[in-house]
Amino acid sequence: MQQVIRKLLVNELHKLYTRIGTKIMVVLVPMMTIAAGLLCFYSSEHDIQVKDAWEFLDLVLTAIPNLMDIVTLCTIIVGAGIVASEFSGGTIKLLLIRPYSRSQILLAKYAAMLLFGLSLAGVMLVAALITGGLLFGFGAGDAAGDVLGNLFKAAVYGGIELVVMATFAFMISSVLRSSAVAIGVSIFFLLSGPQLAYMLKSFGWTQYLLFANLDLYSYTAGRPFLSDMTLTFSLLILAVYTAVFAVFAWVVFAKRDVAN
Repeated sequence: MQQVIRKLLVNELHKLYTRIGTKIMVVLVPMMTIAAGLLCFYSSEHDIQVKDAWEFLDLVLTAIPNLMDIVTLCTIIVGAGIVASEFSGGTIKLLLIRPYSRSQILLAKYAAMLLFGLSLAGVMLVAALITGGLLFGFGAGDAAGDVLGNLFKAAVYGGIELVVMATFAFMISSVLRSSAVAIGVSIFFLLSGPQLAYMLKSFGWTQYLLFANLDLYSYTAGRPFLSDMTLTFSLLILAVYTAVFAVFAWVVFAKRDVAN
């Protein structure tokens, strides 16, 4: 079983990383981090003072929600097309005639999508540290402990949001046959979901909405979506949504007719 999944996973990753769009994403994310470093290095506007790599990484961490949104967007594009593209490209029949179950195929695609997203987030953070070191030096590392602690927290919060939204996009990809429509729908909800939740903020039941719980950084700043919401509550809500998305994707894909 594990050997089969591993073989399918390697195949999915190979297909994923041979696409031009994926290569562009892998280059774009670290380039944006490098550009931020160059901006800090050459600009004195707003009195940006960076002494070493750790201070630059700490500066990057303050922008992590925005940078992680870019990584999440890239992962959503991959997730929304990873199943739907098999239907729109007409390759789904060739995939299903192989001696693998639909569950194994779907699991491999899901794992490939998550590995891509989490790896891209890791590349972004490593690029930030290397860029900071080259431009500002690593210094004595006195602040390394605090920065690495913040880095761990940012990585966990950002990783959770990425997994939830990627699973949502994966579900959409499993439901729709068009990869373009699946990507469009997923991006629409990513961009409009938070605004919709904010518009409905006056209703008590909005605390159970996905996008009301997605911003885990708000708990670090002491500004939850609603004052009576807690981090544990949001994590439980996100876990339920993620499980529902994953199960629904599996049910739809397992029962889908590919004769036409």
